[in-house]
Amino acid sequence: MNQKLLPVNDLIEAVRVELFLVKYKEQRVNLYESIWATLVRYMEKRDLKHFDMKIGLNFLEDEYGITVFKHLSSSKGIKVRAINMLGEYQLHGIVLSKKVTIGKEYYYVVKNAFNGFIASRRQYGISEKTLISDELYLSRFSAYLSKKKLGNISELDTSHILGFINTLAGKSNATVYCTLGSLRALFRYLHEEKILEKDFTYVVPKIKIDKTSRIPSAYSKEEVQKLLNCIDRGNPKGRRDYAILLLASRLGMRAGDICALSFRNIKWEHNEIEFTQRKTQEKTILPLLPEVGSAIIDYLKNGRPITESPAIFVRHTCPITPLMPPTLHSIVWQYLQLAGIKVPDGKKHGPHALRHSLASVLLEENTPLPVISEVLGHTNTDSTSIYLKIDVTHLWHCALDVSEFAWNQSENGGEAHVL
Repeated sequence: MNQKLLPVNDLIEAVRVELFLVKYKEQRVNLYESIWATLVRYMEKRDLKHFDMKIGLNFLEDEYGITVFKHLSSSKGIKVRAINMLGEYQLHGIVLSKKVTIGKEYYYVVKNAFNGFIASRRQYGISEKTLISDELYLSRFSAYLSKKKLGNISELDTSHILGFINTLAGKSNATVYCTLGSLRALFRYLHEEKILEKDFTYVVPKIKIDKTSRIPSAYSKEEVQKLLNCIDRGNPKGRRDYAILLLASRLGMRAGDICALSFRNIKWEHNEIEFTQRKTQEKTILPLLPEVGSAIIDYLKNGRPITESPAIFVRHTCPITPLMPPTLHSIVWQYLQLAGIKVPDGKKHGPHALRHSLASVLLEENTPLPVISEVLGHTNTDSTSIYLKIDVTHLWHCALDVSEFAWNQSENGGEAHVL
């Protein structure tokens, strides 16, 4: 779609109006506006009138030094998002909300069909976790169709599908992969149920993700200890955060499992933590290390607010509710900065990185792969083998010696002529 480029000030005003329409908070919009004001000055100095993403990328690099767009800090992420919004609107004429809203009403034109699709998937035994993801991707597709003012689901055509897929540009590989998978399943259902005459599954491109190609983010044993040492355990929040980070770094527990941890999961009489992993639904038993147990007791006795919630780790401000996984990510990032640990662009800095760090330490200590799999709760060693890539100590043993090469000798033993 060839869309006439708007002057930058008109573009910013259009995006601002759009953000309020999709229920962005004024405080967040104000943050974006401060970045857009800097962009306007940047463009005025270079006599640039119309914004495009090439200008946006140059602006991010010149003004903020942002060249890598994965695992950004919160501050840099906001700057990138502000620029991406302008690019989205300039290209597609809409801004799709980034807010994860599950269970909201779909656009009335597609509501019955989309709800029928989810009900069908549930009937076939698709897990609730997958269905929640499907609902998220469908809600984004629904919002796009609403913006395009689709009059009837029978009017859905290739342009709507490809237009929506174009809005995925810049999203993570995992998001694109999962969204496309949900779309293919949706169009197959709509065709089989004769809601759509044509089967549009062929329109949705297929991509592959090689999970084994990535390098896990891990921190050294010394860095993890430095992280733990910087926590002020003289206050309730510090006691809570210390116990949380010990569970992540010493036992490799995932953020979701830490947040869901309740009193019944702690088997004090056996010195064990017993729980069902939220990701795999596998029952897991981990040793309640003295260090971890003492930290949990210290928090329960001297830090945890009075609440009827069965969750061990809760918010310390009203409402007193269980912590959510994104909060744990913020907690880890906060202490990494406080500890002065340098986090290169692209390196993860949440609780999962501490899980990776534990695997790295276990490998350094010659722990067998099946044992590490059991500690991390993996169903097979294939999932664990990815950590072999960061086991530098043992990788050194695999390195081959480079044979000597007499670069300055001719074949007959004399000095070679170098041109």
